[in-house]
Amino acid sequence: MAPQKPTQRGPAAHADARILAMPTVGGLRGLLEAAVTEALAAAPGADVRVTLDVAAEHATHDDPAAIRRAILPLLRDAVEAAAEPAPRGAGPRLREVVVTTVDTGEALEIEVADSGAAVRTVTGSPDVRSVVERLGATVTAVGCPEGGTAVTLRLPRRRARSMAA
Repeated sequence: MAPQKPTQRGPAAHADARILAMPTVGGLRGLLEAAVTEALAAAPGADVRVTLDVAAEHATHDDPAAIRRAILPLLRDAVEAAAEPAPRGAGPRLREVVVTTVDTGEALEIEVADSGAAVRTVTGSPDVRSVVERLGATVTAVGCPEGGTAVTLRLPRRRARSMAA
């Protein structure tokens, strides 16, 4: 019997996924790695590079499953937008999605930016909107100067936790 080749799992299994070198941990980083893997799997022909820039110390403060339900559609939309062909007559463009987190002290912000050709309007499904409302979060979208859209999911810290600190 011939030896089997090792298989890659997670975002690295997609040839164009790139995760910045940081220790892999559970929590928010693990949640986002899994969501990126799922978003890429939903678009198997997409030639998109995904960069995940999440500090190991950034942690979710709420229900991880709810946060995943809110962020996964944003990731899928970003991968789809980045994979779209460039407009006719336009030069080559990056096909990239960058996921970044920022902890402002008052909130944890997860930004999903794509290099799509157009600025997308992010409305979200009723399910996503209800999850965002339940988390007390907000979703905003802005056009990037170099093209594409940056969507930010802002998860405010619980008042009780901030008072205890």
